[in-house]
Amino acid sequence: MERVYLGDWLYNAGILGFLNINSHLWELNTIGDKQELKSKDESLLKFGENYIEFDIQIFDGFSERFFNYAFNQYGRYENEKKNFKEYIQDLESLKNNKILDYLNKKYFSNKKENAEILEEIPIIIFNKFEKILEGFKLLKDKLGSIPSKNEIKKDVNLLMNILKKAIEIMEKDKQEFWESDVRIYLRNIYGQKSFLNKSVNTNRFEKFYKDFEELLKEKKVKKDKKFLCISCMERKAKKDTIFDTGISKFYGLNPDVINFSWNFNPKIPLCEICEIIYFSYFAGLTLIQKDGKRAFYFVNSDTSIIDLVSNNRLLNGVLKPDLTENILLNFFTQLVLESSYQKAYFTVQNISVLELDLNNEIMPKVYSFNLSRKKAEFLKESKTKENLKQLSKDYYKINRKKGELKIYILPEVISLILENKLYFNYLNKILRMFIAYQNGSERYETNISPYKIQILNLVVSEFIKNIGGKTMSVSEKEIWVIYQEGKKLANILSEKKAENKIKSIAYKLLNSLRIGNSQQFMDILLRVYMAYGEVIPSSFIKTLQNKEDFYSIGYSFLNGLLSKQNKEVESDE
Repeated sequence: MERVYLGDWLYNAGILGFLNINSHLWELNTIGDKQELKSKDESLLKFGENYIEFDIQIFDGFSERFFNYAFNQYGRYENEKKNFKEYIQDLESLKNNKILDYLNKKYFSNKKENAEILEEIPIIIFNKFEKILEGFKLLKDKLGSIPSKNEIKKDVNLLMNILKKAIEIMEKDKQEFWESDVRIYLRNIYGQKSFLNKSVNTNRFEKFYKDFEELLKEKKVKKDKKFLCISCMERKAKKDTIFDTGISKFYGLNPDVINFSWNFNPKIPLCEICEIIYFSYFAGLTLIQKDGKRAFYFVNSDTSIIDLVSNNRLLNGVLKPDLTENILLNFFTQLVLESSYQKAYFTVQNISVLELDLNNEIMPKVYSFNLSRKKAEFLKESKTKENLKQLSKDYYKINRKKGELKIYILPEVISLILENKLYFNYLNKILRMFIAYQNGSERYETNISPYKIQILNLVVSEFIKNIGGKTMSVSEKEIWVIYQEGKKLANILSEKKAENKIKSIAYKLLNSLRIGNSQQFMDILLRVYMAYGEVIPSSFIKTLQNKEDFYSIGYSFLNGLLSKQNKEVESDE
């Protein structure tokens, strides 16, 4: 069995890529709050804490799996086929004069008349098709001449026929497109290695098979007589390995500048096992579209193989469904919330996320989760985790002149925790938007309820006590008692047909909280309680003794008062 240990980030990406290419041999299971990597065939693959171990027969069929993974990750073939089919469908809809409203919305944002739609869509589709062919040389060559724009204007059938012909060619010659796309995709990442070399124009798959799979599984690799592998320092180096394995750009090595290498020798002592691991790193990266360009992400975790696999699975899941500006913050948030109670601190301390632009040979950006021990302990505390989870679906929207801004509250709270900026002014902002939305504001929208804002109040209070270094004497039980007092007052006002006064009272209390004026806050309360013949609760005495207690108690009361305005079931209260 060959054993490879976690190492530098590129090697770790290679290990993950190697596992992904051989994904038929293992599975990641979740048992309780723990995850487990399980081999399906331990005669071929085993897992250790910080290493994987495999038999050389794992390379049987490796070439095809390697090509398939790269082909699917690139995805161009299937994407363009899908686009061509969609174009044909839209053109057929035009011919039958159907669903023009849908096409108007899809292509023109509902800004065109029917006659314009019929005239302009074939040209738009033709321009898109031409642009695709500019970067798809193999398909362009196979298609030969295509109709001109003027011919398309006269007869839309010509465009439909050429699109159909493109699909037929792609399906008939799929093997050729498979090899070609893998080479195009990986050449941008690795350079001129093996079948990626420009001189190899045919039988690229066979070239890869002979250069790697055949040599590895039949143990025909020629060894260097002098050097050990510089990566593992255990196996003998492969003979004549040069700077084209994909690691050169990250290690400052370049075959064109051999004067920088020892004795002008552009060879690197690397064993065949470490070489194929490095050559697999593309499959360990998560590919996304960012600002119209391809970007690759990788979570480097060098503590264990399980963390390496599970953290990248988590990143993949967070990035793909909803790509927003806060993608990495969303990932770190999910990572904290999903890490097991015992492991949260160590997990978040030892990971970093790398963003790579492989089209430009620049060093990757590294994002680290800079978390102090105290904050990590606060976040992993079970009560905090439960409270934060309750906020996972809450958001607010701000309508601006140039568009709508939608912000999820949980990532924002996590961000404020990381920056030591979480304080009661955040509650004031959220409550102000809630009240504005309840009053029919077109500028703000939020789905958060007063009960959830009260949960947020608990998080803020605990953060200030544990991390902020402030002294607070109010307990969680007292916070909920005050919340209930707010609800009682709302009920009294409702029973006395004065429910319409709740919003104006809430605004006044909110303003008192914003400026931190506890005396004004108490004056408002005294007038309200006295006006309706009620006695002010003794719990408010603390509001005059400590500023942070005032905020915590004041927002609790306000949340309770406003809860009457919201019909959410408070099942967890």
